[in-house]
Amino acid sequence: PVTMSVALRALFESGKRAARWQVVLGRGVLRPVAAHPTPALSSPFASTGAADEITDENRENYRRRLLYRSQQRGWLELDLVMGEWASKNLEALSDDMLLEYSELLDEENPDLFKWFTGQLDAPDNMKSNFAFRKIYEEVQERMSAGNYDSMNRTGAEWVRGWNDRDKPSS
Repeated sequence: PVTMSVALRALFESGKRAARWQVVLGRGVLRPVAAHPTPALSSPFASTGAADEITDENRENYRRRLLYRSQQRGWLELDLVMGEWASKNLEALSDDMLLEYSELLDEENPDLFKWFTGQLDAPDNMKSNFAFRKIYEEVQERMSAGNYDSMNRTGAEWVRGWNDRDKPSS
């Protein structure tokens, strides 16, 4: 273990995601966590990567876990989009497709939102994910159904600054 400030600096400089670091409670330290945590250390709702295996005994529980993870992401927009898609489609998916959907759920919320809305180009591994493609198409279809003047232009982030009221209107 290293001190919190040293670990945070190393984390920031390395560009690694915070999910690969674990806070040691009561000690104020961070330590790296293996890329695929053991099931005993991970959340019951988090994917454990290659260790995931779907069997006849756990298939329904696995689907329910994926549905929960889809509906409870912590971002209302993603909760609605992914939760609705999952509730409509999970029952019909094969085991391989369920595992692939689980990989999509492992991505970070800001990344997913920007990829789905077209603000950022998705990486190749997501473009080849069937669930990402389906949800992306659905989001793009919904976005194109609105009034063009009232929506953000594709590829531009919608950031409203604190001084927008002081800017001249166009």
